[in-house]
Amino acid sequence: MASGLSDRELAERAARAGGEHALALAGGDLDVRAKSSPADLVSAADRASEDAIVAMLRTERPGDAVTGEEGASVAGSARRWLVDGLDGTFNFLRGIPQWCVAVVVEQHGDPLACAIFDPVRDELYSAARGEGAHRDGTPLRVREGAPLRAAVVSSFLREDKLRGSDPVDGFGRLARTAALLRMGGAGSLELAWLAAGRTDAWAQPNVDDWDWLLGRLLVEEAGGRTAVIDGDPLRWHVAAAHGTFDELRAVLTAPADAQ
Repeated sequence: MASGLSDRELAERAARAGGEHALALAGGDLDVRAKSSPADLVSAADRASEDAIVAMLRTERPGDAVTGEEGASVAGSARRWLVDGLDGTFNFLRGIPQWCVAVVVEQHGDPLACAIFDPVRDELYSAARGEGAHRDGTPLRVREGAPLRAAVVSSFLREDKLRGSDPVDGFGRLARTAALLRMGGAGSLELAWLAAGRTDAWAQPNVDDWDWLLGRLLVEEAGGRTAVIDGDPLRWHVAAAHGTFDELRAVLTAPADAQ
């Protein structure tokens, strides 16, 4: 290590630095481009945040690998840092106050430490394996699990995530069984809210590692459950409080003709 910072402390500093760079560019000329769909965007703010985070990681952990959503790629050890410089770019560009910066270090697919910074609310979430989850230093705990009919479930619907399947087949069952189905557009932040007890469950199809591993760690360290499950017809990433998890998994894995 280049300094005495723990992985968790470094993730916190890196996420906050990325958020400060993104905020400094808000409202300016951001050279916006579409990626996989017209709603999947990248901007100068994404790149500035990612660049600031990668520079810090390379200084503090010169031997670790780094992968950024917007293209950063640094070879290194089996330890790898995943960086999402701006999760919720569409929201950021429209002035919708639901976006965040996310950083996680993993080894062989197991998340070790992470941080999610919400610059709009100045909230910093972090976790390390075996050390619990926190928001601004306060320990987090998932809600006591509600039955699905009384649960708030976060999800996300965008064409490229469906991979040719009928959205009604996959998302219709969530809409029919959850009390409230919310689609805010910043998956990492919604996983942090689940860890903080603000929602009951989270389910999204075909999720990238940088949108999943850090929130997975936060939820697990806050006492919740997570899994990647093959449903019908979508492959779901699921996180929930204990009392909600099994019921949600059953709904998502039931054959389409049983709905």
